Amino acid sequence: MSGSVIKNIIFDLGNTLVYFDYCYFYDGVARLEKKVYAGKIRNYFIDNKFDIKIGSNRINIKQAFRILKKKFGLRISYADFYFLYCDIFWENTLMKNFLENRLLDSGYKLYMLSNVDAAHINFIDNNFPYVKHIKKRVLSYKVKSVKPQKKIYSYLIEKHKLVPEETLFIDDLKANILAARTHKLHTIHYTSHKKFLREFNRLVKTK
Repeated sequence: MSGSVIKNIIFDLGNTLVYFDYCYFYDGVARLEKKVYAGKIRNYFIDNKFDIKIGSNRINIKQAFRILKKKFGLRISYADFYFLYCDIFWENTLMKNFLENRLLDSGYKLYMLSNVDAAHINFIDNNFPYVKHIKKRVLSYKVKSVKPQKKIYSYLIEKHKLVPEETLFIDDLKANILAARTHKLHTIHYTSHKKFLREFNRLVKTK
């Protein structure tokens, strides 16, 4: 596939276009509750795969609040809980600059493929306007499938009629990269921006 010309670029969202850390959420709830340890919330959240359940729309954030409220006897309001759940992101300035300065007027077709729920994507669009440049999106909560499940990749490729050999997929998780390769997509595992730029320049040099 090395001789193919890249025409389409698919971005992951979390820890690619924007950074995030759920620890801000766990710590925030614990700080307001005082009697609830962040580690216990974290373990319960992870053990019960809340991120996957919410991301695939099996439950919504309000239902998650009710479950956690009952489990831990939370006294905070839903509004506070919702804000803390959303306020876990920060700008990837290097990727923002790369997107705006190199890609927007380049002729590449840009896409987003993300494990995300309605609350998070709305927060991101409102707080990180550069993400809104990518308008063609397949979001897990809308299609009820998450990476690295095959369904969500197939849906993206079919919906946008992508030629895999002309398409680059960028993601921070190795499992998602490996799944993309089974669909014959070019891939970059996003672990550092410097490494990303080096691999991107190698892949797109024929364009």
